[in-house]
Amino acid sequence: SDEQLELLVEEQKQQPGELLGRVAQEMGLVTDEQVQQALAEQLGMRTFTIGDTLIPPDVISTITEAMGQLYKVVPIRFDKDANHLTLATCNPQNLQIQDELRMLLGFETELVVSTDKDIQKSLDRYYAEDKESMEGIIAELNKDDDVIAHANKMKEGAFDISKEEELANSA
Repeated sequence: SDEQLELLVEEQKQQPGELLGRVAQEMGLVTDEQVQQALAEQLGMRTFTIGDTLIPPDVISTITEAMGQLYKVVPIRFDKDANHLTLATCNPQNLQIQDELRMLLGFETELVVSTDKDIQKSLDRYYAEDKESMEGIIAELNKDDDVIAHANKMKEGAFDISKEEELANSA
């Protein structure tokens, strides 16, 4: 309604830089999916709901987790013959994303609009395997002979700090 629109514009003024769709969502005026659809229509793009879609590992590996998190994109289709990568994004208004990814990856890129929740859930799902848990790191260190030897020297009370510095700087 006109009244809701006035409230929405006033609320957006209180949150400089915040996108109108996000403010409308926070106010409960629209859903994530409605914003997705409106953005796609406004920008002449297609929508894509990742949901439970199984994305092949060779497609996921076309970008790193860091790229996915930075650009808020998930690769969903890769045509090797055409050198064409389709990426779902929740930030289609940022036109630099497509150009930067095209230059970084060397593929022709196409963006489709997805919801913020869908993108984050997919990034967590597909790239979480690459993350190491603290327990895993500690278990790996407990198996390292050099680390164990240095830990034992520290327990004895005397050790050469220059060698420790060298160890810390080693790969």
